Amino acid sequence: MMADSHRRRLLKPFAFTVAALCLGATAGTPAAGDGGVVIEMKLGDYRYMPDRIEVTAGVPVTLRLVNTDRITPHNFTLEAPAAGLDLDVDVGAGKTEEVGFTPAAAGTYRFYCDKKLPFFKSHRQRGMEGTLRVRPAP
Repeated sequence: MMADSHRRRLLKPFAFTVAALCLGATAGTPAAGDGGVVIEMKLGDYRYMPDRIEVTAGVPVTLRLVNTDRITPHNFTLEAPAAGLDLDVDVGAGKTEEVGFTPAAAGTYRFYCDKKLPFFKSHRQRGMEGTLRVRPAP
């Protein structure tokens, strides 16, 4: 009984730290100088980490895409003409690419990896997709 209480007391600060780090990655980190944000996203194991990002309309975004797989190439595809977004960025195995964009309209948009080998499910069909939520400008 004492061990459970002690364990909860020790894990509570850890849980808050993990939650704060996750929320910070989702919302983006302010970029120096231009008033925009920089978001680092890892691509690997047929998923994006984080798979949900939130930004503000009219605010410049730099998306740093880091492919953590050693063999498998991935990409980041986001087609949202209503928001002025048409992104298709290839990221080779073990490579990092950056892409900048400024969303024009609030809304929720899907992004995905469109890579596919013959006779296999596409990366998107294996779950490699996520959501970009654009908040209205203040």
